[in-house]
This record gives sequence, C-alpha cells and structure tokens, in this order.
Amino acid sequence: MRLLDHFQRLAEWHPGAHAPDLTQIAAALCCSERNARLLLRRMQEQGWIDWQPGNGRGHRSRLRLLQDHDNLRLQRLHHLLADGKLEAAFDGLPSAGRERLKQSLPGYLGGGRAGSLRMPFYRPLHALDPIHINRRTEQHIIMQLCTGLTEYDRASEQIIPALAHRWDASADGRRWEFILRPGLQFHDGRPVRAEDVVYTLQRARDTDGPYRAMFAHLAGISGAERSVKLQLNKPDHLLLHLLAHHAAVIVPVEDARRADFAALPIGAGPFRLLRNNEHRATLAAFDAYFRERALLDEIDLWVVPHSSPLPEVDLHLAHASPEKVFAPADSWSQIRALEQGCDLVMLNPARAEFSTPAARLAVGAWLRPAAAELAARETRPMAFGMLPQWQHLPEQTATTAPALPTHLDVVTYELDSHIALTHCVAARLREAGADVTLHILPFPEFGPYNWRHWADVVIAGDVLDNDMEFGLYSWLAGESLVNQMMDKTARTWLAKASAKIAAEADAGKRATLIETCFARMVEQGWILPMRHTRHGIDYGPQLGGVTLARCGWMDFRKLWLRP
Repeated sequence: MRLLDHFQRLAEWHPGAHAPDLTQIAAALCCSERNARLLLRRMQEQGWIDWQPGNGRGHRSRLRLLQDHDNLRLQRLHHLLADGKLEAAFDGLPSAGRERLKQSLPGYLGGGRAGSLRMPFYRPLHALDPIHINRRTEQHIIMQLCTGLTEYDRASEQIIPALAHRWDASADGRRWEFILRPGLQFHDGRPVRAEDVVYTLQRARDTDGPYRAMFAHLAGISGAERSVKLQLNKPDHLLLHLLAHHAAVIVPVEDARRADFAALPIGAGPFRLLRNNEHRATLAAFDAYFRERALLDEIDLWVVPHSSPLPEVDLHLAHASPEKVFAPADSWSQIRALEQGCDLVMLNPARAEFSTPAARLAVGAWLRPAAAELAARETRPMAFGMLPQWQHLPEQTATTAPALPTHLDVVTYELDSHIALTHCVAARLREAGADVTLHILPFPEFGPYNWRHWADVVIAGDVLDNDMEFGLYSWLAGESLVNQMMDKTARTWLAKASAKIAAEADAGKRATLIETCFARMVEQGWILPMRHTRHGIDYGPQLGGVTLARCGWMDFRKLWLRP
C-alpha cells in the first residue's frame, strides 16, 4: 500500500485517539508494530506528522497530523501529471475525481522534458487496424506508425519510394515488381520481408472492410527475398497511390491475430506506439526508421475535455469556427485552411419519399436555409460540392415543405459540428411536419454502418488527406458511406465509373472524370452538401517544423522544440 494511503487510514483513525501508543497505531494501520514504526518515520520525514513515542512507564506518546490528507493527495496527483504519469494519477480515483482532474490537464501540455511534446486531443484514439480505419485522426496516426511500399509526398505532389526503393511494370500495366530496401525493420526488431508485404496485401484484398473493393483487382500477390510481384486483372494507373494509402501500410505476418493489434499496431514507420489508452497515446521516435529520424523523441496525445480552457501550450489544434478558436499571443503563429471536404446530408432511397432525385433535392433545398443560418453563425461557408472549389449545386430556395415520411430516424456520430448540424436539420424537418428521432452514435458504433437499413436521414462528413486525387477516388471506389446509402442501380454506375477512372492514364482526364462523378452524385441528390469547415493550428514560438496537412494534422517527423 502506498504511504499516502497509510496516511489516509491514520488520519481517519486519529481524531478519536488520545495519546495513542504504537500498538494502537499498528492496529489502525493493519500492520505489525515494526512496520508501523517504519511508516511513522517515513511520514515524519515527509513532514506529514509529528510523532513522539512515549519511552518508559508514565510517558505518553504524542501524534500530531501536520498535513491535510486531501491536500496531500492533490499535490501527489499534480506531481504525477507534471511527470507525465497520467495512468498513475487517474488510478483509483472515483468518477467525479477523474472528471475534476481532467480539467487540470491543459496546465501540463506543451514541451515536456527535452525532445518531448504533449498535445491535446478531445477523445481517445479508436481502433488502429489499417484496413478498417475511416476517421482522419486515426488515418494520420497510422501513417506516423507505419508505411507502405510507396509514399505520397505533399511537397512535390508525387508518389515517391518508401519500403520499396524501385518498381517496374509491364507494358500493359498488369504485372508489377517491387524491390524492398535492404535492412528494413519493424518496431519490434523483426526484419521487413517480402512475406510481410504479401500477407498485408492479401489481407486487404480478402478481408471485409471499407477499402476491400480497391484491392479486388490484385489477382496474384507473391514474394521471395526482397522481391514482391503483383498480377492485376485490369490496368490500374492509380496502383502506386493505392500502395501509399493507409489501408496498404505493411504489418508483420499474422500480427493481426494479436489481441491488442488494433490498439498497438506494429509497423516500420517513423514512430512506434508505446501506449494507447483512455487517457493518452504516446508515440516514440523509431531509431531504425529507414529515412531521417524524427526530430522529437516523443509525442504524447493527452485526452483533454472540450470544456477545459487551453492555456498557451506549444501547439493547439483547431477544427472549429474562428470565434471558437484559441486566440494566441502576438508571438504565436497561425495556419488556417478550408478543409478539402464537406459536411453533408444523405437520404435513404428505400423510403418512397426519397426514392427519386427530385424528391431528394427538394429535401436538400428545404434544409439549406436553416443550414445557411447555422453556417453564418459559425462563420463557415456553405458547400455547393464536395470540395470548396466545386460548384455543383445551384443555390435553391424552397418555400413549400417537401413530402416526408411521418417519422424520421436521423443518425450522426459524436462530433460537435455534426451534432450542431443534426439538431438544425431535425428542427427544419419538424417544421415540415415530421416526427423526428435523433440517434447520436459513438463513432465505433457509427463506423460499420450497421444502422443504414433503418436510418432515414444521415448527417456526416468527409475530409481528404494529402493525396487528394486518390482520396476522391477511394471515396468513389471504396465502401464509403455514400456508396452504402445508394440504391443498386447507382452503385453499379459508380463501380463502372471508378473502373474507368483507374484505367485512365492521363492525370488531367482522371481529374475530370472524378469531378464528373461527384457532380452527378450532387445532381442526383445522393449527397446534399451543406457547409465547409475551417481547420488550423496555433503554435507557440518554441515549436518549429509545423506544416498543415489537408487532414488538419501535421507531419510529426518534422516537429522540433527550441532549447
């Protein structure tokens, strides 16, 4: 038992004790007299008590408490936070105490010991299985932990070598060979082998998940020594982009069978994951990374509640409207950008009232005035397409309420901006005479889309990562939410359109085909764009190497702290 716990027991017993002797104290502490003497000496050395044992007959012992137990426990908790020992600080606290302690977390953010950065995030990480991830933060984190055969370079907007240092393709684009770098290692010291690549790609192709369809054309996957060969059943001019995607990052053979695989994945990326729990996720630089080592030794993502006021920490992520963003001092820097994506509404075409494009567009036109009022209060621009630069939806006004089912189940997930839009949409649907039930789901429950058959209206959003072309393509070709919400005819059209995009060798023509697909989805009312979001980073003068990725995060490899 910890010394502080012994002190608590002593403090609870002491008020009723008069001139206690060692025998009574030992009984109160549930230990031997010898251990009681040692505990009293340690408490006295800490300055918590004044203990004067009575020596001889007639000499009474004296015990005086010099500290309040609650204050001591609070001091101990804050010492643990200062040392970065979150788990120890929260261990054993009742629920109310845990919530109070969370409010103090921002005071310990920023630069820790040399080479360590503590950053706030509003929730724990969800599962990190690469082939099932569909949230941008988890996508970003897995790309800091793992890497694929290729990598997308934001600076040059090009695919560059990664675990494979070179590749060759046949003239018809169906046969590929990738040569692995020598000396590659996973985080646990195992060598990266051709067998690991074969296992990873076969798992992505053969396991149900949101990206399985994108790997279906990998008819043959084989490897030996440092050579990996792929046989495609159709040409794919986006293959190198696919192999740089987070669903294609290489993991060790059979590693997915580990019970903690999704919580603590092992890869060959610039950081390894030391811990991942309800309080934080800790990433440590991987010294054997095949590229230049990360400049920070450790990055700690602390789970900080939304209600906690953020002080001047070295880094503050902002996914909010400008008036809600932390305002830094003059010495701070800010980066702001519109997200490449949008918040949108989708309607279930299985409902007779939503079965035609005209009906879906009528609902969208009815919702937009209320959404526009919300966006104006949040100083966010309205969306007319998936991307801010796209104008696929003409501005419409609807003065007549659309035909709606008597009852509507409206579904979204636990994200403040989506919840606000959901309440706005629900209020507008009630104005049209519908009885509305809201279902705000935790994302792990929302993500598998098991609710899609009974949901009538869905509020969601998507944000693209650095490789924007492939992000748009994967939204079309993979099992995205809009794909799940379409009817069979539209899904067939989308599959054919996606295959045509992948078969197009000219990048400019691919871009036109991609935009044409998204324009049609808007025109058919499969997606009803509502608004765009600004994201950004505020950071103090101590932190360097900050760049804003399209997903709203930054490349952890480049971050550094001034001495």
